Amino acid sequence: MIWKRFIENIFLRHFGIRNIEGPLRLDKELFRIFFSSPMDPLPNFQGGRVKDHPRYGRLVYAFAKFYKPDIVIEVGTFAGGTAVGWAKALKENRKGRLICIDNDTYVPGTYPEIARKNILEVGLEEERFDLRYGDSKEIIPQIEQDLREKVDIYLVDSDHHYECALVDIQNGLPLMKSNGLILVHDVDINRKMVEATELHPYPVYEAFKKVIDRYGFDWCILRFIRKHLGVIKVRK
Repeated sequence: MIWKRFIENIFLRHFGIRNIEGPLRLDKELFRIFFSSPMDPLPNFQGGRVKDHPRYGRLVYAFAKFYKPDIVIEVGTFAGGTAVGWAKALKENRKGRLICIDNDTYVPGTYPEIARKNILEVGLEEERFDLRYGDSKEIIPQIEQDLREKVDIYLVDSDHHYECALVDIQNGLPLMKSNGLILVHDVDINRKMVEATELHPYPVYEAFKKVIDRYGFDWCILRFIRKHLGVIKVRK
């Protein structure tokens, strides 16, 4: 395990971290935490996840450890591959709350049951996370009144059609604190997506850039995460 961490860190330092697109500069301490954190936030993870999910979960763990959020919202949780990263950091921070939203369409019977087991396994108390079942396009507007300008980090990794991704990102904007971060997965234009259309061949990337261009937010894309992770800094 030590050698695996050593090799991966060398690769990321020389080929990954340098491969960041966009004007937004993330703090070096965030990456220091990323490099020093466990390879997998939950080695005995239950349910499905792709081979790069441990690194993806490790990265969101670093985001939560560095920014110490009061509220994190995750749209698209499935079994909790990234939720365990948030949960582990919030547990260690001794502060913060996690809200997850999913409609359990990918593999029915996974959410919220398996996600809950994984989150509890990393030690986050059940009263500190909330697993909402349903369509994010309906749930996010419903919680806006209570959470307006209170959310620190908002992750979009749900329906990958252009219109749906765009709505998920835009619906999160009223929730965000000034300088809060919106993270958007699957902005890799080199991967063919089943949701691609002739009008929108890169649906999530196009939705990501649409919001950036409309509001003039700072942004970057972390290409060392599989399918790439976009980051938007929300200014108000």
